[in-house]
Parts: sequence; structure tokens; C-alpha cells
Amino acid sequence: MSWFQERAYYTEHMRYREKNPTRYIKKYGTNRHTDHSKVLSTDLLTNQVLVDKIYHQIMSVLPNKRFALTDSIEVYFNSTWQEYGDNDRSVIGVSLDYTLLQFKNELRKGRLLLANWGNRGEPASVYDDAFSRFLLFEIRKPNSSTQYNGLTQYGFHKYLNSKYKKMSTDYKLLGVKKENKSTILHLLQTTFELKVEGDNIELPLVEISNENEEQLLNLLKQLLIIGLTKEYTRKRINELSL
Repeated sequence: MSWFQERAYYTEHMRYREKNPTRYIKKYGTNRHTDHSKVLSTDLLTNQVLVDKIYHQIMSVLPNKRFALTDSIEVYFNSTWQEYGDNDRSVIGVSLDYTLLQFKNELRKGRLLLANWGNRGEPASVYDDAFSRFLLFEIRKPNSSTQYNGLTQYGFHKYLNSKYKKMSTDYKLLGVKKENKSTILHLLQTTFELKVEGDNIELPLVEISNENEEQLLNLLKQLLIIGLTKEYTRKRINELSL
């Protein structure tokens, strides 16, 4: 069973597909889209099973976890995942809330989403069920309990190495203005001690195995750091001090 078949809004999503039959067609083919990892399997079920294993592991290891970052920044994750569905159920998955603090003062709430993200990543040519698989960190907009700004978007179709059952460690900083990029990379390298070379950030190795809890948590921590640093540089988290 696909991870998405386990979701509460799966049936509603499939009704959405019936009404939009051209939304999830193949356009380029596995490894032919410029956005694809070049080491995806041409067996789409293999790709699906590998990422679904990571999804299940994240759901298992992350609740109640605390990330202690530099400059007395802390992130506390809630204990319970919530089922997620949006945009007429075109996007479904799960969410886990977290709280961002600094010097023990609560700054903002946020959430982590494990979800498909529309037709991004050419899912019909990557996964057997034609669901894209994304990990997204978001943070609430000021004075709102329902609206969020995106922090980090991680599409597994970009980083999955099916042959060696691992995720690529190369992560390119995208979606930021040229004048902000050098500041972000400098903060990541000097303040958070991430490994940076050019526009690339070297993320922790994550092997897709039964003994990768520490690797997964390190990956999640660094993806969150990257997102917070981007939003800080964009002056969207003014209460954060770096």
C-alpha cells in the first residue's frame, strides 16, 4: 500500500483526479526532466517504496523532538501528526506543528508538511502512484493562526539515489534573490557551521535503512536551519536574532 493510500483524504483526492484527468500525466519520463535526480530507478515502484520508508520513519522519530540550534534557538515539535488536505484535496498528507523559541521566549509557531505538492516534480514519471513527495517546513505569518510562509521545500525526486538507497547530500540554494544569497550562505557557514561550497550546501548523508534515525534528524535540522536563515534574511522573522 502506498503511503498516500493511508491518508485520510486519499479518497477525496482520487475524486479530484477523476475531475482533472490531465493533471498527472507523464511528460518527460524518469531522469529526463531537468528537475530530476539522475539516479532514480526506472522502476517507479522502487522509488515510491524508498521515499515512503523515509516518510514513515520521519513520522516515527520526529514527534516530541527538540532541536537545539546556535544562539539559544530551540525548536520543539508537537507529539501528534495531523492529517492534511488543501486546495479541493489536490494536496494531501500530514502535518506536525512546532514552536520556535530563542532565549526561552516563544517567537512563532510553524509546521512540517509531508505531502504531495500538486503536479510538481513530474510525479507520474517518478512514482508508481503519481503522487509527488515533498517535505516542507513552514512558519506562521505574524498575528495569524492559519496562514504560513514557506521556509524550505525539499522534493525527494531531486535527491533520491535509488541505486544506493540514500539521499544526495548536494543541496543547491534556490528561490532567493541574488543580493540575499551571499548573506544566507555566509550565515549558514559561520553561524550554523553548515558545509557550503559555492551555491551548494552539503547536507548530512541519509541512508534508507532501519538505522538512520540520527541521520534523518540531522537532515531535518539542517533543512529547518536553511529555511529560518532565508526568512531571517528576507526580514520575515524580525523577532529572531542572528
